[in-house]
Amino acid sequence: MDAASFHDRVWAAIRDKYQSEVLPTSPPVPSVPDLTESKEEQPPVPQPSQPVEEEEEEGETEEEEEEEEEDFQEAPPPLTPPQPGSPTKEDKMPPYDEQTQAFIDAAQEARNKFEEAERSLKDMEESIRNLEQEISFDFGPNGEFAYLYSQCYELTTNEYVYRLCPFKLVSQKPKLGGSPTNLGTWGSWAGPEHDKFSAMKYEQGTGCWQGPNRSTTVRLLCGKETVVTSTTEPSRCEYLMELMTPAACPEPPPEPPADSEHDEL
Repeated sequence: MDAASFHDRVWAAIRDKYQSEVLPTSPPVPSVPDLTESKEEQPPVPQPSQPVEEEEEEGETEEEEEEEEEDFQEAPPPLTPPQPGSPTKEDKMPPYDEQTQAFIDAAQEARNKFEEAERSLKDMEESIRNLEQEISFDFGPNGEFAYLYSQCYELTTNEYVYRLCPFKLVSQKPKLGGSPTNLGTWGSWAGPEHDKFSAMKYEQGTGCWQGPNRSTTVRLLCGKETVVTSTTEPSRCEYLMELMTPAACPEPPPEPPADSEHDEL
């Protein structure tokens, strides 16, 4: 029997029977991956290596630095203000005519003379003030101490240099250098009543630490030369200085008159 005869005769009779015996098919269930598989069976995920990132960052940093250098090189230099040029002959003032220049010279000469006269006046006023102050002092019965007014005398010790300017002030300063300390300014004669010109008093000097202001008594002694012989501090902030001077020497007694000579008869 050929295939065409089988299909027409036999298959037409048994086709329905075979179709009823076939079970209905369900749709295929999607496959679920087995989660229980060990991690070793899973393919490793490739991780980017750290050196690659560092190389990339270094490359980016180098590129940024190159860009900054290019920007810096491309930046224009700062503008500088133009320097004033030296004056040319055209910029200079033209000379004045003879009459105007004569007036200018005369005015300058008058100005110079006025300034000189003003300086002379100030010097004269200063001299007058000094003379008025000088004549206000008591220089002794006969003015014998007047020569001390414009002088200063020093005494050097192991630690200090003492300086006495009679009728002005007394000071001391460290021997190795430093600022001077005021030991008192002129106050008055301080000798006893019968001999008040034998001592000087200098007061209101620099104040001591938690103490009074410094003061100095200068004792005058007879001598051929004017010199400071000693300086001591008998009490705290109270100094004693000795000054030798010819002005402190007593006047010699007057010489008796010579006997008159008689001519023999």
